[in-house]
Amino acid sequence: MEDQILTRKDGAIGRIIFNNPAKMNAISLGMWEGMGKAMKAFEADDEVRVVVFSGAGGKAFVAGADVSKYAEERGAADAQEHYARTGEDALQAIYTSKKVTVAAIDGYCIGGGVSVALVCDLRYCSAKSSFGQPAMNIGIGYRYSSLRRMVDIIGYGAAKDMLLGGLRFTAQEAYIKGLVGRVLPDDEFDQWTEKTVTEISVGAPLTAEDIKYTLWTYAQDEAKRDTDRCEELFQICYASADYKEGIAAFAEKRKPVFTGN
Repeated sequence: MEDQILTRKDGAIGRIIFNNPAKMNAISLGMWEGMGKAMKAFEADDEVRVVVFSGAGGKAFVAGADVSKYAEERGAADAQEHYARTGEDALQAIYTSKKVTVAAIDGYCIGGGVSVALVCDLRYCSAKSSFGQPAMNIGIGYRYSSLRRMVDIIGYGAAKDMLLGGLRFTAQEAYIKGLVGRVLPDDEFDQWTEKTVTEISVGAPLTAEDIKYTLWTYAQDEAKRDTDRCEELFQICYASADYKEGIAAFAEKRKPVFTGN
């Protein structure tokens, strides 16, 4: 199913596209596998600074899991565990990445789509988008890591509304609850997102790594926080050639050219 996960590299921008439009980009086991492989490939590519997730077809980011494959992929206990582990591995590859990750949500973002969005650093959506987690309608379970990420981002009450109450959030409601950082008119979404992603891609990669790791550390249990590494990344920024370039570019009123050194 790797053809249902498309990848493209445009300079410093890596793109991972959910490509199952006939089923509103519903995710299967093969798509989770393809997503994890694609993310790891971009992680190993020093030229890539930003990874953008989007859905093909213009109607959905991801509209949940592909229920037509439940019996085949999740029918037995061991198969379900393999499916869950594969999905979690893909999510962790995104969540722990050094790259800036962006969820460009244009349309339905349901179930696994919300899970993918929550592990991305930045989440933007079009006005037509909607968000939901119909767990109670299917009988699925959630691991601690997934629910913690949700509560950290949208709050305890909103998480219960979505999961237990089955509430579907509009784009504006998702913005109010912190699930997305910006809502764009449908006809402006692609252009605005592309402009924003391009600006991020030419930013200082060492600064991005410092910010990402420090915020990620803050979100961990206190016993697991490596604050020494946070301090190390902080010092690396100020000792870097990129810092000197940034200061020089500011003084010379030009755009900086960062190399990650």
